[in-house]
Amino acid sequence: MRINLKLHTLNLVIFLLLLISCNKKSENLNHQNQSKIENEVSEKIVYDFVNEILSQNETSEFCKNVIDRKTFIAINGDSIFIEKFKNEFNENDLEFMRNQYLSANKFIWKNELKNRQILKLDTTINNDISREQFWSKTLEKYGCICYVNMPIFNKEKNIAIIEIGYNCGFLCGAGATYIYKLNENEKWILFKTIDNFVSYKHSR
Repeated sequence: MRINLKLHTLNLVIFLLLLISCNKKSENLNHQNQSKIENEVSEKIVYDFVNEILSQNETSEFCKNVIDRKTFIAINGDSIFIEKFKNEFNENDLEFMRNQYLSANKFIWKNELKNRQILKLDTTINNDISREQFWSKTLEKYGCICYVNMPIFNKEKNIAIIEIGYNCGFLCGAGATYIYKLNENEKWILFKTIDNFVSYKHSR
């Protein structure tokens, strides 16, 4: 009888320990998921922002043929990006933005940009000749190519940084990095333009 009672008590203790352990794991998992939800920049946020600001952006309005991804990925580009904006944001924002910058290297635009035509980058290109042929044919067909990099947001998602540029041939192009802020009416307003460039042919 005593043995059965001891076994019953032992089983009860083990059950309670397992129950407590499961509850803690569940709480940790819920906390992790909540953090992920709070920190995540969804595709909806990205497309809502870009669709709002593209029509305001002169560089983008000049050329509406958007290449579907980054065509140039800089070595240590995230460090350069962070260095450029280190005085504009706190450390938590900068780390949050660094992670976005790295994921932007794999970001591909879908046909969800309003009044824009998405051009597919030929990812099978593996030499300079093929690369030159692809860009020449694309420019000949469309006249210009617009580059819209995935926007980078701060943690509160009320500031966004985006690089936009276009190429319309030899010595024909423009671009810049733009900082937008969300105003009290939930509208994105251009706050600052940096790294602005314009390239054009000189007429004789």
